[in-house]
Amino acid sequence: MLTLIQPSRFMMGKLSKYYHSWFVFIVAFSIVACEPSAIIYKRDYSQEEQTALAESLLNGAGTDLYYQGSVGERMIIFEGMKYSPDNAWGHREIGVPYLKRGFAMEAFKYYDRAIQADPEEWLGYKAYCWLYFYRDYAMALDEITTFDAFTPDFVDYPQSTSVNYMRGICLLHLGRLEEASHYLKKHLDMEMEDVGVEYVEALAFLSLGMSYHLEGRYVEADSIFSLGLSENESTSDLHYYKAKNLIELGELDLAKQSLERAQHWYSKGAKNTRPYVEEFFAIYQEDLDRLTSRLQ
Repeated sequence: MLTLIQPSRFMMGKLSKYYHSWFVFIVAFSIVACEPSAIIYKRDYSQEEQTALAESLLNGAGTDLYYQGSVGERMIIFEGMKYSPDNAWGHREIGVPYLKRGFAMEAFKYYDRAIQADPEEWLGYKAYCWLYFYRDYAMALDEITTFDAFTPDFVDYPQSTSVNYMRGICLLHLGRLEEASHYLKKHLDMEMEDVGVEYVEALAFLSLGMSYHLEGRYVEADSIFSLGLSENESTSDLHYYKAKNLIELGELDLAKQSLERAQHWYSKGAKNTRPYVEEFFAIYQEDLDRLTSRLQ
């Protein structure tokens, strides 16, 4: 037979105090934990540890794990910058999404910080952005000249683009054609010497040919266009500008043939393009149609 034991007043008092103590502890802990300014755990890092932590966060972690400009990437980069506030790469990476979205003021604010931290690494990159994204030829030329002075006996390639080529493009669009031809020829000659004519990209021939063409040096321009086409037959841009140059030489039948080849390759999608922005001397179907009407 089961006998129920009634707890004594003494036991009830003990239990009441026990549960009351736990209740007070839990409430107090919850208040502390939820307090925004409360620090439950904090570790102090040595200088060596801060450097290593910044490196692990900033050295590709953001762009490798998250889409550039995403919330995840920004959180990683800003966290890394806490431990390395003068990190040039971090400042540059913060600015990139602004540039690609057209917020130039914000982009260049961070690019300037990157340049302050490491001018030899990032001034050429900023000049490239002035040239390709904003077509500010005077600003780009000024910064290319300053950047190139860091290594006077070496040709730099910011964003894989020769400073001689960039300088030549700036001068070409500023109307300083003789200087433009000088630097564009210097670029082409160096490329052919370094890798061989068969591996030089079509734009090197196109740009120099156009500089000669605008100078009125049509025979030299035709020679450069022909040399470029000997290794880049499937480039509609070269055929198109060769056709325009042949018109100036009075070679209308040859101009029609070049234009036909330009249309053929353009229809196959073989033209010069660049991500995010229009390539220099880019052509469109409307250009081909206008030149066709002119030659009829």
